[in-house]
Amino acid sequence: MNHELYVTLPKTTIQILEKLLNRDWIIHAFNVEDHNAIYTLESIPDILYNNRINRIQYILYLDTNIYQYLLNSHKKSPTKETRDAVALLVFCQLCDIEIEPSLAAYEKINYIKDNANEVVDDLMLFYRIDNTKNDALMAYAIGNSNEYPLAEHPNIDKEVLKNNLIKYNRLTEWDSIYLIVLVCIAINQEKISSYEKLKKFKYWMLKDFRQSLVCFVYAIIFFSKTPLKKMMKYKATNLPEQKKQQIFNMTWDLYIMNSFIRNWIPKQKTKEFIYATDDKAFKKLLNIATQIQILGDYTPFKETLHKADYENLIKIWDITIPDSERIYQSEKWTPEYRKELIQKYELELLS
Repeated sequence: MNHELYVTLPKTTIQILEKLLNRDWIIHAFNVEDHNAIYTLESIPDILYNNRINRIQYILYLDTNIYQYLLNSHKKSPTKETRDAVALLVFCQLCDIEIEPSLAAYEKINYIKDNANEVVDDLMLFYRIDNTKNDALMAYAIGNSNEYPLAEHPNIDKEVLKNNLIKYNRLTEWDSIYLIVLVCIAINQEKISSYEKLKKFKYWMLKDFRQSLVCFVYAIIFFSKTPLKKMMKYKATNLPEQKKQQIFNMTWDLYIMNSFIRNWIPKQKTKEFIYATDDKAFKKLLNIATQIQILGDYTPFKETLHKADYENLIKIWDITIPDSERIYQSEKWTPEYRKELIQKYELELLS
């Protein structure tokens, strides 16, 4: 049975889409030839049709910067960033895309309970902004007003929300990626060639830990002649707490990439995951990882890497070792093993 869906959009919607196109914050894995098709008027009824007729739920995750821009749209005077972040919110409301702020909140809290009250207050404010009327938000986004009336307080128990944020010591996968980041940094400190660094990193994942597509993509670009700006946030000359925060920030980037890829892989989809970030290096890496997942080989690096780096990658890509030599396949593979490795590399890098 064919279904039709009629959608009426405000005249100012085109201005919202132009702002989003200029920012190009959105990362998605939609089956479309033009990645920027999401910034067209046609995308809104398409998403609504999939949502309402095909029962596909669309969920957008925010990075901490865009999340903070949204909070600042109410807390501070308007800026281009706050107006554009609200434009993203307007777009999501028009498309019935659910905005999920949990990863941004987890990153801000960093599991330090002292931060919990502030993070919860910000979350409560976010929910009020998210529920504000679309026309008021649109007026703010396009510059017709400098403020907007907030929606009522959500019916959420702050203590329950706080306890949920601090309930777990770590999100699933977070510690594993944290360890891989530590090892990547440690190898980078060694006085060996970039080729040897990448090969050593690959062997370490295979033999001493386990493989991670997004972390390998990160290492391939980082250990090349043309690393992206701000890829390596760690500075050995900083104080221990600063270095730890820098490593945490890198871990969050890769954790979020990993989450996006894992959510995107299932073939029987009832959910579409979208991510919004203003980090250009992050966006580049995630797009490459997505293309590798689609094609199943290293060719997405051809346009990014220097010729010599690409040739070295071909040599390293298919390296394997027998299962009998892999810790991942042995009785040694335990949470305690991972914890010991983390402690070893923290001692080396954070002292």
